[in-house]
Amino acid sequence: MSRNTIQQEIICSTVKSMTSHPSSDDVYKAIHDKYPTIGKATVYRVLNNLAKRGEIRKIIIPGSTDRFDFRTDDHAHLRCRKCNKVFDAEFEEAYDLLKQLDKIIHDDHKDKLDGFDTDGAALYFYGYCKDCRENNDTDHA
Repeated sequence: MSRNTIQQEIICSTVKSMTSHPSSDDVYKAIHDKYPTIGKATVYRVLNNLAKRGEIRKIIIPGSTDRFDFRTDDHAHLRCRKCNKVFDAEFEEAYDLLKQLDKIIHDDHKDKLDGFDTDGAALYFYGYCKDCRENNDTDHA
């Protein structure tokens, strides 16, 4: 087994053990004490490769650090504007609407896409998590 494969397994299993939608820095911190020879650049590269292969999901959040999710099924996310934590939002209706919108775009507006072919969509909700609200730690509290 090659070093790269071992590193991939360590990094992938670390992400799959974390339910917090970790950043690459979070993953690096989680493995650093036990595996100090795995560097930040390796963690970053492997996370992106795992996401490209569909083994984990990369969550690109505008204005924030990219996060990684062990869940690869379609689901929405919630992000706290204060602490930047990311949570899963469990409701299929949102993805049913996205699928309908995708169908409308392709069936009714294909001529307006200028050759662009969509292959997915992301759904994020922003607000304040329970902890930040309870601590009155919101911008609008």
